[in-house]
Amino acid sequence: MSSTRAAQLASWYAALAPREQLAVRYGGIAAVLLLVAGIVLRLHAVVHASEARIAGKQADLAYVASVLPELRAAPLPADEGQSLVTVIDRTTKDGGLAMYLRGAEPAGTTGVQVRFEGASFEALAVWLLRVEREYGLAVQAATLERTDAPGRINASLTLVRS
Repeated sequence: MSSTRAAQLASWYAALAPREQLAVRYGGIAAVLLLVAGIVLRLHAVVHASEARIAGKQADLAYVASVLPELRAAPLPADEGQSLVTVIDRTTKDGGLAMYLRGAEPAGTTGVQVRFEGASFEALAVWLLRVEREYGLAVQAATLERTDAPGRINASLTLVRS
């Protein structure tokens, strides 16, 4: 507030009758108290909502933790009869990676060697998650090479049944 404004306010206050000065003084105090009470009540509501949200998240976490052993113990899909090369061929077609697949050869009795050229890194990551979840295949070895195209890689992967 500028000094002229403060001087005008002080002269206005001094010009008031004593009874009006008292009303302005108590009115100002009441306004400040109401403002503080409003802020405190709003903060209390925000804290209460946050506590409720945290309690909900903790309940969700407890549920997930309780079913996690059951999910881990669930058997893998019964695709044991299919060769890994067949699984790779089918899942790369489903995942939009078939055009980048340059080879899939058996690697031992429980593995497969896969080579991609110019594949989308994101699509390859999604595909790896899928074959891990649905077929129990884990990456045993990987070589990833950057290409000139952004987001595209060459990859040589050895996948084995876990």
